[in-house]
Amino acid sequence: MTVLNKFQIIGLTFALAMIASGASTSLADNDRSPRIIRPPDDRADYFATNSMLQGIGDAVCAQIDSDVLFENDDGTFSIDADTLATEFAPLCDGELFGDQPSAASCTATLVSNDTLITAGHCLEFEGQRTDLSTIYFVFDYAVRQQGINPENFSADQVYRASEILGLANEEGTANDWAVVKLDRKVTGRTAVPVRSSGEIALEQNIVAIGFGAGLPMKFSDNATVQDIVEFGFEADLDIIGGNSGGPIINVTTGMIEGVVSADQAIEDYFQDGLCFRAVVCPQDPQCDDGFTLLSSVMTEEFQSAIQTAVAASDSSDTSDDDNDGISNEDDLCENTPADANVDSDGCELDETMTGNSGTTGSPALCGIVGFLPFTFLLLGLTLIRRRSLNLTPPRHKA
Repeated sequence: MTVLNKFQIIGLTFALAMIASGASTSLADNDRSPRIIRPPDDRADYFATNSMLQGIGDAVCAQIDSDVLFENDDGTFSIDADTLATEFAPLCDGELFGDQPSAASCTATLVSNDTLITAGHCLEFEGQRTDLSTIYFVFDYAVRQQGINPENFSADQVYRASEILGLANEEGTANDWAVVKLDRKVTGRTAVPVRSSGEIALEQNIVAIGFGAGLPMKFSDNATVQDIVEFGFEADLDIIGGNSGGPIINVTTGMIEGVVSADQAIEDYFQDGLCFRAVVCPQDPQCDDGFTLLSSVMTEEFQSAIQTAVAASDSSDTSDDDNDGISNEDDLCENTPADANVDSDGCELDETMTGNSGTTGSPALCGIVGFLPFTFLLLGLTLIRRRSLNLTPPRHKA
């Protein structure tokens, strides 16, 4: 039997008093966040979904605070976060995913090799922009094999944001989006296509991907568009806080239709008697008639910010995998040493062509060096010809 300390007893007494008075205890971090589960709970782990959705999920990353994700001495990263069952102890019987870590705060999606889209409120609170140095964007925070939680990540799975290229966070509306540039290009992943014309239709089947309750990646399907609203649309999705910013995928096209914004003030987990559980609609008294609010990528400013960022990313590939100062697209000699002197093609220069400082020599010197072999060749041929003439018997005039 679990023994409660005095602080837990005080909290529990207060919670029971609130419930007795007809109110519920909220554990939400703020009001603008998606929080609702509608039976049956359709959330599924990465390993339990189909390959098409897994492929999209590979381009979806978790926003994780730097006080939860730590860099190791060897350049890898590790999560240090409570499980859901620890964070909301004790969980009520039947609550899902209690043994999984609760590390993420929001969700984002790769739409070009260095650009993410997410919700504006994930990077702004009460008018103040998030300090980008305090967050990471982590790929593969997912349960790929049943029973094995994600704990450690390589450097190429973890990124920081270098710049917010555009953001809207209009309270009470679906105008809630952000476009983010990463500190470097992402390799080995396929960006998810974004709708660029037309509008989503009512009753369109959709899937949400995200990190609800901070948990490893969940896929929420069996949902449809319920209403079209200004700046976006609404749907009957099974999502919880942490899904914010996650992509809404059109099941028919595989394209992103929008990002998760918020629900109608529905709570996350609440204390139900002596345990905690997620709010379930429509039967819980906290529920209203609203659906999850989703920000459409076809909002004029959102679409423009996405297209501008993607075009800029595609037109200037400055990746330099071998760190020789020549971008991959211009480098004809791969894997040259990082400290090598290279030409404009990324190929290592001969030492005779560099000065004492290690920099490339002058054009005149290069010309001389290139001319010497040809000169020696001519001299050799001349000597051979002369020797041949000396060996030939003299010819006399008749």
